[in-house]
Amino acid sequence: MNPLDQDAALAHGGNPNGVLPYGAVPPGPARHSEVGYEPELEGSSYQTAPITSLALARWTWAVAGLIIGALLGLLSATGGEWKATATLQINSSSSDPNALTSTGTSLQNEVTADPVLAAAAKALTANARFKAAGCAPVDKDTIGAGVEALWTTGTSVVGVTAYDPVTACAGMKASAIAHATAEQIKLDASSRIQGNQTDIVRALASATVGPPTSDEEKARRQALGQQAGTTQGSYLSTMQSVSVIDASVAVPSGQDRNTSALLGAAGGAFLGALAAVAAGAGRRRPHSPRELQALAPDLTVRTTVQAGELAGRVLETGRRSVVVLALPDTRFAATQLGMAIAHHLRTHGATVALVDRVADQNASSEDRLWALRRDVRRNVPANFSADLLVVVAGADEEALSLIAGQSDLLVSVVAKQRKTNLADIRRTVDSVRVSEPVVVLAR
Repeated sequence: MNPLDQDAALAHGGNPNGVLPYGAVPPGPARHSEVGYEPELEGSSYQTAPITSLALARWTWAVAGLIIGALLGLLSATGGEWKATATLQINSSSSDPNALTSTGTSLQNEVTADPVLAAAAKALTANARFKAAGCAPVDKDTIGAGVEALWTTGTSVVGVTAYDPVTACAGMKASAIAHATAEQIKLDASSRIQGNQTDIVRALASATVGPPTSDEEKARRQALGQQAGTTQGSYLSTMQSVSVIDASVAVPSGQDRNTSALLGAAGGAFLGALAAVAAGAGRRRPHSPRELQALAPDLTVRTTVQAGELAGRVLETGRRSVVVLALPDTRFAATQLGMAIAHHLRTHGATVALVDRVADQNASSEDRLWALRRDVRRNVPANFSADLLVVVAGADEEALSLIAGQSDLLVSVVAKQRKTNLADIRRTVDSVRVSEPVVVLAR
C-alpha cells in the first residue's frame, strides 16, 4: 500500500495493512466522483468587478484627469487676461433723478469717445512705469478694444474697466482712461467758457440800443453780463463735476482662480475615474495579486511562492492529478510552478510523475496532451508508476476540452503580471471552474 492509500485507510478506521476492522463499513467513493455532484466552489459566481476596484485599478487616469482639470480650470479663470476697474465719481448736489441719469449716461458714453481713448493712449505711451511693467504698446484702437464703461443705475458712479494680459497694465489702463475722461470734460467746459466769452464780447459790440451812457444801453449790457456769469458758472461747475478714483487691484477676468482650479480638478478626477469604470476590466493587465483580487474578487489568487499551499490542497482533497495551465508568456513560470508543486508533494512522502508539455511544443497534439486524458489520470500508478501526477500544459482549447467539467483534479492557471489580460484569465478559469481552479500570478 502506498503512503497516500495508507493515510486514507487510517482516516476511515483501517489499519496499516489496509484491512478494515470487523463490522466497519468500507468508505464510499469521494464526493467529487459522484455522478451529478457539483461542489460549492470558491469563486464560481464570476461577478463583475466592483466600480471602486475598476477606478482604483486605473488610478493614474483619475490623477491625470485631476491635473488636466486643474490646469483647465486655472486657465478658464484667468482667460489669459486680467481686469481692473477705475471709478468716475459724479460730484453733483442735484437730487433730480433725471439729471443724474442724463449725467451718468453721457459720462458712460464719454469714456469710449475717440478723444478720450487717444489721450489715454498718449499718456500711457509716455508713462515709464507702463513700459517697465512689460505692457504692449497701445494706440486709440487697441486700448478701445479692451475697455468698457458701466454706469450703475441710480448711483453717481461710473466704472471704467480695462483688460490686459499683465496685471499691472490692466490697472494703469483703467486709471489712464478715467483721468483722460475727466480731463476731456474739463477741456470741453473750458472751450465752452471761451466760446461764451467770445459771444458776449460780440453781443456787447453789436445791436446797441443807444449811446453807452443811455439807460437802455446800460440795462442791455447788464443783462448780457448776468447771462455770461450764469453760463460761465455752469461751465465751471461742469469742470469740477467728476473726480477719479484710480484702479487698485486687478482680478482675473473670469472666475476666481482657486475656485476654478478646485472645480476643474474635481471634475477631471471624476471624469478620469468614470472613464476607468467605462473601460471595464476585460483588457486590464493586473500588475499585482492585490489588484487582481480587487478586479476579480470571485477568483482564488495565489503566487508562485505558494506552491506548498497548492501541494497541501492536493493532499487534503485526495486528488491524484495536478494540471498547471500556462497562459501566453508564462511557459517558464508554469514549468517552475509544476516543479515546485512536485517537490512539495515528494516532501510529504509521495512519488510524483512530472509531465511538462509546455517545453515540448514540437510534439503532436495527441502525444502532447496524452497525460490529460481522463482514463490516464484515473490510473496514475499503472501509467506512471507514481502516486500523483503533475502535468504542465498550455491553456489552449485542446487542453481545456480534455479537463473541462471534471472535479477530480486540481487546476492552476498561471498568468503573467502586466502581460495577461483579465479577460483571458476569466475565460480559462470559466472553462475549468468545476475543479475549483486557482489563479497563480507570476512575475
